[in-house]
Amino acid sequence: MTVTHENDQTRQNDAPRTDGETRRTDRTPRTRVDELHAGAGALGPAAIEDHLRDPEPEVRAAAVDALAGAARRGDDVPRGTGDALAWALADEHRDVRRAAAGLLRDLPEVYFGDDGVKALLLAAARGREEDVRATAAELLAGLTAGAGELYAQGLHDGEAHLRVQAVLGLISLHAVDQVAEAADDPAREVRVAVAEGLARLARPAGLPALEGLLADHDPVVRMAALDAAAELGVPEPLEGRVVISIAHSSWQVRRRAAFALAEADPDTAVQPLVSALRDRIVDVRRAAVQALEQWASDRPEVVTALTEALTDPDPGVRTQVRWALA
Repeated sequence: MTVTHENDQTRQNDAPRTDGETRRTDRTPRTRVDELHAGAGALGPAAIEDHLRDPEPEVRAAAVDALAGAARRGDDVPRGTGDALAWALADEHRDVRRAAAGLLRDLPEVYFGDDGVKALLLAAARGREEDVRATAAELLAGLTAGAGELYAQGLHDGEAHLRVQAVLGLISLHAVDQVAEAADDPAREVRVAVAEGLARLARPAGLPALEGLLADHDPVVRMAALDAAAELGVPEPLEGRVVISIAHSSWQVRRRAAFALAEADPDTAVQPLVSALRDRIVDVRRAAVQALEQWASDRPEVVTALTEALTDPDPGVRTQVRWALA
């Protein structure tokens, strides 16, 4: 079995269209099942794929059987079939789920788009039967090993924009380890893509790499890592790096750190944010007020700090403090 990943645009461009004469709405479910059993080869793979989305479970099961027969005969299987079969693993009917799992294991080559990858992830985590979960996990492993190997090779390309595309491909495969390995890429844009990807993947395995990006020498990368930490709720392994960033030489980094601390535990965030109320840059002080506002009702030290900030030289900061205290 060979599994191949492709993006949605490629799949949409390549997938054959269903002929109007084979539309399922023109016949009864029994007729559609008989048609699949008797003339699957004449229908063509695109029409069979259309039957995989039929509202009747017996038609969907017959479509899976027809695809199995087409594959054994060596007929071409449309690329969109992989996604349809992946979603069939979550079908409400047990026979359809089991049949789809069996066919996915037996097909010599299977193409999956981003939609199919999402379906496999869902089936691997929440499949109703053990063999369905195992099939989805096996296919995902094949994607990561196959397409992931190609994307991993792309991480060594001489062009930075191609390495960015390789990172995006690995993110779509949820290959967190390979994404993390690109965190030391010499190109800023690649490291930014890694930070954003680690936030999307939200896996503990990605935290060490994200911690390193929070100490990156490039302020742009550091800001991307701060945004990623905020999106993850500033987990404990990242707290120290985020707190340190509130004193960075770049005011843009300090401002972004203040916003990130708004998502952190108050025991960690309050004191650095109180200190940021005295920052020399107005935008940083405004970000600190905005972050502290959520704790103004139950943290006395926040009320005290905000009250003192009512004397801030910037009228915009003073107005924002009044709103926070109100």
